[in-house]
Amino acid sequence: MRKKIQHVTVVLNRKKPEARRLVPQLKRILQTEDVAATWFDKYPSERKLALNFGDIDTGFSQMILALGGDGTLLNAARRTHGCQLPILGINAGSLGFLTSLPAENLQVDLPEILKGKFLISERQALSVELKRKGESVCRGWALNEVVINRGNHAHMVRVRVSIDGQALGHYLCDGLIMATATGSTAYSLSAGGPILSPASEAFVITPICAHALGNRPMVISSEDVLQVEIPKRSPALFLQTDGLICARLRSGDLIEVKRSTQCVKLAYPEESDFYSVLRQKLGWSGASI
Repeated sequence: MRKKIQHVTVVLNRKKPEARRLVPQLKRILQTEDVAATWFDKYPSERKLALNFGDIDTGFSQMILALGGDGTLLNAARRTHGCQLPILGINAGSLGFLTSLPAENLQVDLPEILKGKFLISERQALSVELKRKGESVCRGWALNEVVINRGNHAHMVRVRVSIDGQALGHYLCDGLIMATATGSTAYSLSAGGPILSPASEAFVITPICAHALGNRPMVISSEDVLQVEIPKRSPALFLQTDGLICARLRSGDLIEVKRSTQCVKLAYPEESDFYSVLRQKLGWSGASI
């Protein structure tokens, strides 16, 4: 049992009709529970958001409510970067691995959560730095994944990967995903990567459509530092964090990815657990024999 929540910051995705529909209900619950709220529903440009995260001042808030889908929660985590407040995702989207509170449970579960009856899962994040000719060009942050993407051309991507300065080898693929345990159920999963428990202190490297049988997904320690080098005569590539483009890459660029010093605290109803979410979201029902 935690202290009663008295003030929340709400990050709303107005582009989702279901999220807009839930606004009056959410306001009634907050009023009934005597909880003050500060609302944010205007997003900065993707470029600004990718490079200048942490633009929301949470002030006196004790919790952040992300009303939308998983993308809205990622947006809220990025925009409140560094505040260390628990983030509760209210799912007005579709899949919702991160948004733990379904819209249909809002009336029952949210009042209990605001009374302090909730769990917290601390999630590791990624810090990324792009170096060009020895100089730092830009820095980024991601809760789900860092991706080297080929954009809209059809050429194969060849990148050289090292871990803590030790060469791992070349990946020949359509792109490369470096995901946290949280992000293992997102883009990495759809590209054939493994599912990691959120409690595991590990990251996963997943090639997108690898063109060599030996280029397989790999799980590494979250203490490792990953270096990715863009070789000469490389086609146009892009660096993305949680789906946002940070930079256009050039031949000779070096991307360094490591564990962020800032974790993200996700709030959950007391009866929630990661494995029940997996069963529900992935439709696991066990053997049929």
